[in-house]
Amino acid sequence: MRLRSLTLVAAGIAIGYSISQKMRQDDPEVVRGPQPKSSGSPALRLVSGQAQRVADQASVRSLAAIRRARGAIRTRLGDAETFDDAAWN
Repeated sequence: MRLRSLTLVAAGIAIGYSISQKMRQDDPEVVRGPQPKSSGSPALRLVSGQAQRVADQASVRSLAAIRRARGAIRTRLGDAETFDDAAWN
């Protein structure tokens, strides 16, 4: 009885150890670290770069429009009502 229990415990430890070794290994399907961009054509790189610049300009302009709108609201509120500056930042 003791020998059988010992072999079962040893088999359990061996199986657990082998599973833990497999779980620690890196998955070859997962890409890690920076990967080189390999867009085939220079025209595609040019278009994507221009699209990124347009998107950046649009975000800057939208933030400026939001700031102008907040300023207009503040001037309309004037001194009649008090408002919290932290809520506007």
